[in-house]
Amino acid sequence: MESPSVEADPWAGKVVRVRLMAVRADLTLIVVVVIWGATFVSVQNAIDEIPVHSFHVLRFGIATIALLPLLLFRRRRKESIGSPALLWKAGFLAGLSLWLGYSFQTTGLLHTTPSHSGFLTGMAVVIVPLLAWWLLGQKLEKRVVLGVSIAAAGLALLTLGGSSTIERPPTEPDAGYGNLLTFGCAVAFAFQIIVKARWAAQLSALSLTLVELFTVFLLSLAAALVLEEIPDPRALSDQVWGAVLLTGLLATAFAFLAQSWAQSTTTAIRTAVIFAFEPVTAATFSWLLIGEVLSGWAVLGGMLIIAGMLRTEIGDRERS
Repeated sequence: MESPSVEADPWAGKVVRVRLMAVRADLTLIVVVVIWGATFVSVQNAIDEIPVHSFHVLRFGIATIALLPLLLFRRRRKESIGSPALLWKAGFLAGLSLWLGYSFQTTGLLHTTPSHSGFLTGMAVVIVPLLAWWLLGQKLEKRVVLGVSIAAAGLALLTLGGSSTIERPPTEPDAGYGNLLTFGCAVAFAFQIIVKARWAAQLSALSLTLVELFTVFLLSLAAALVLEEIPDPRALSDQVWGAVLLTGLLATAFAFLAQSWAQSTTTAIRTAVIFAFEPVTAATFSWLLIGEVLSGWAVLGGMLIIAGMLRTEIGDRERS
């Protein structure tokens, strides 16, 4: 007897479609991780010339403008955006988390190296299960505790394991302070993943991303006006504008729209597993572009961080 075809079995067809959507979401997030890993060096170079919050004004301003035509197109087609009140609530919380994360990360790059920044930013995926337990009521399992412990040991080795060999060191070298700031960025990024895990499926990915990015733009503008001397855009070098365009269009507009779409069809845990490999891409591009070579102890610390990330997440992935 022949087995029933997908066409003859609607349930089988639905399962196939769900799996295909999951694969598409995973592949999309992998592309996002590669893009993010490639931008650490360009951002570090840019903030040698432009203050942190002013850089974010340009980055997130360009990203918001880039997505507006898509919103107008969707409005003409009268596509649903979800509850307006929920949209602004989720978008603001995601944007606030993102602004804190990038403020800590970019300021940290003044003091630490791109590889260290990449590994420490990746700690967000270890923090996600802890926040999911605290805020979403998800069970905290033994593997999570073990994974966090392994990653914490790796964090200690990465921080204390000696300086990197690097052709272009940070502007204001102070690895301890820079690493502390970057760990704060990991906590903020973890909150951003939790916010999207909680509400992304109920909202338009495009609308949620636009509110999120516009919130970061407004917060960055306020911080720049209060804390910085705003530079003349005409005086900025091609290197800065290249970093602004790279991060604004690819690492922000595309990346966060892709994340919002992917998290509407996949889980926070699957997202966290893929994001765990951002440190690898950051270290690879840092080596290729500026010749950064980590010390042996720091490499071991980075490996332990990744092992802790995967140990924290892998059980849920196998059951999903």
